[in-house]
Amino acid sequence: MELFEAIRRRRSIRAFKPDPVPRQVLEDIVEVCQWAPSPGNMQPWEFAILGGDVMEQFRKMLVEKTEAKIPSELEFPSPLNVPEKYNQRRTIYYRENFDRYVYPPGTEKVEEKKKEHFARGARLFDAPNAVLIYTDRAFLNIPWGIISLGMIAQTFCLAAVDRGLGTCVMGRLVDWPNMLREILKIDQSKAFVCGIAVGYPDTGSPVNNVPRIRIPQEEWVHWYGL
Repeated sequence: MELFEAIRRRRSIRAFKPDPVPRQVLEDIVEVCQWAPSPGNMQPWEFAILGGDVMEQFRKMLVEKTEAKIPSELEFPSPLNVPEKYNQRRTIYYRENFDRYVYPPGTEKVEEKKKEHFARGARLFDAPNAVLIYTDRAFLNIPWGIISLGMIAQTFCLAAVDRGLGTCVMGRLVDWPNMLREILKIDQSKAFVCGIAVGYPDTGSPVNNVPRIRIPQEEWVHWYGL
């Protein structure tokens, strides 16, 4: 698959088929990921790749935390206050756009269905596998360290497209890091940054066919000397 095509085809998948991804396919993707760039070639990333019984244990515990409304314990906290224009983009380009397509006029019990969708998120949208990305704590305070983790996450998602897989990068997967340490026996010196749900997409699901909207380039591309 051509790179430009993979970039355009990649989208956040929120409904997966139950079929587990063969380990060899995941190994092929990881092999490509090792070539992601990082400053000084320090490669500050680590992956925990889940499947089988471990994945089900993780899913069960994530559902329990979500249903109990346990506050997030994120080690890399999301900003609570962002400029209003970004909140507007989230409302217009994601929430309203999603609702307009998935819950068109005439849809019954919309609020109940929204709650069901949120609950599916706790189940990783029924994805059979997941990747948790973590690093040494020191890198949380270094901008290029976080950039490196973002680059390998994007590399994973694009390589997954090439293998017919879907992905969804999710913060909720690492909301409770001590729970992850309990399951995976990962040391306190490591910090979790994000997770990726991965599996074969259910292409017939409306949530996977929401039209995607991007802001005009004039709002974010600034040319100088060209």
